[in-house]
Amino acid sequence: MSTKSSCTGPVGLAVIGTGGFGRGMAEKVAASEKLRLVSCYDVVEKSRRETAEQFGCLAASGMDEIMADDSVEGVVIASPNFAHAENSIAAAKAGKHVFVDKPMANVMDEAYAIIDTCRDAGVILAVGHNYRRFGASRKLKQLVEEGVAGTIVSVEANFSHGGGMGLTPDQWRWYPDKCPALPLIQLGIHCVDILQHVLGPIAEVSSFMAHTAIPADNIDVTATALRFESGLVGYLGSNYVSVGVHHINVYGVEANLFLGWGTDVRIVRGGNKGEEIAKGPDADDRLEELEEFGDCIRTGAQPEVTGETALRNLAVVRAAIRSHEERRPVSIAEILAR
Repeated sequence: MSTKSSCTGPVGLAVIGTGGFGRGMAEKVAASEKLRLVSCYDVVEKSRRETAEQFGCLAASGMDEIMADDSVEGVVIASPNFAHAENSIAAAKAGKHVFVDKPMANVMDEAYAIIDTCRDAGVILAVGHNYRRFGASRKLKQLVEEGVAGTIVSVEANFSHGGGMGLTPDQWRWYPDKCPALPLIQLGIHCVDILQHVLGPIAEVSSFMAHTAIPADNIDVTATALRFESGLVGYLGSNYVSVGVHHINVYGVEANLFLGWGTDVRIVRGGNKGEEIAKGPDADDRLEELEEFGDCIRTGAQPEVTGETALRNLAVVRAAIRSHEERRPVSIAEILAR
């Protein structure tokens, strides 16, 4: 259980991993009045030095330097997936609060180790599932809770793009051991988080995966059938090949709800009642989750996306991988068993 911080003023953070996404996270920290970017680190020296120069922070020479810096209260981990556990555990053991981007790890044992280490160290653990913070995602949850769709009978989701076509062997996403089920763990997991947040826990999956077009010898297409604990059934698609798509469609007796990018949810009602656009709140999703992390450090509160929440999202991905490999339905309970 984390305790309230005795510090005041902006929360001092270090960003670990300053590639494209990490650079963006550093920008959010630097722009916030609640946060202060103390330092950054990346194994690529040029990247960390450019980030430090851009945002006026220290370019740490290594992880040890960040861990020994008392002005660093928490770390924002935007390193490659396969490094999340090592980075998170090292930070927690050094008494630093941990924000780690999704997926919290590649495998369940590492995810459990992150949770256990943060708990034992008494530090905050927050996980960056930022897509649930989009205005459309917030509005979808509200509409479902208000019963606008009536009895929900099925759901389908797809998050895909062609980013895999440009992969090269020097990139970690090229390798299955570093990025298993590539599009599902990178893209589809966002939908998994929203679906479980809005519709409740997924109980079982049955999945098919393929390598169709990308140059890397890795999965580039996944199709996963879902059964929720409520009995609802649905489908999740993700690929790293096609023209980009992001949608979640909720089908109900009274209305269908269509989520895309941005803030809007399209409501299509039955009985020739037409359709309307329901607008969700404007939100800076990454700034919101990072400032929430800072607030939790100051107050001792728990973040919206805890380690346990992220664990269930990872479990759905791992269940899909096992289902594909063993050609059978796989329960989430089976994957969560330690």
